[in-house]
Amino acid sequence: MEQIYYGVAVFVYSLFIVRFILSWIGGDFDVDMDVDSDLDLSDVVSFKGVTHFLMGVSGWLSVKSLITHNVQWWDYLIAFAVGIAFVIILYFVYKLLTSLESKPQVLNGRQLIGKDATIYLVVDSDNSDKRYIITVENNVGTIEVSAESVNSYSVGEKVTIKDYRNAYYII
Repeated sequence: MEQIYYGVAVFVYSLFIVRFILSWIGGDFDVDMDVDSDLDLSDVVSFKGVTHFLMGVSGWLSVKSLITHNVQWWDYLIAFAVGIAFVIILYFVYKLLTSLESKPQVLNGRQLIGKDATIYLVVDSDNSDKRYIITVENNVGTIEVSAESVNSYSVGEKVTIKDYRNAYYII
């Protein structure tokens, strides 16, 4: 029976080490499932979750077998609890890591007021309100938006967004 504990431990810890090394170079493999609920079980009930559970169970049973050469029935209960503890720790580590993740916020509407822009295209310069397509640096890159102005501008001129009304930026 000891060989089973050791075999499972060697297999899952080797798998963990390979996944860990792959994460350094940006590679990863996992099998997830999607469940519609308030609690996100895909972090726990996944290939990684099962691997961590087996790491806890086989780790405890291997150490117990190595030290005492005798595994009792309560050692299986302890191993099960250690496996569950590994999964719970994995869940909280994932929650911590996702809270550290930062996603750039796309600015639009009134959030762009005061930003510098460049005239990209003159759409209509004959009316009193002249219309342009301008490019604006946003948190995620350069975007093109529609703009109006009472002043005349040519392509390539630098302007500043002063207001936002009726889906047009006022420059």
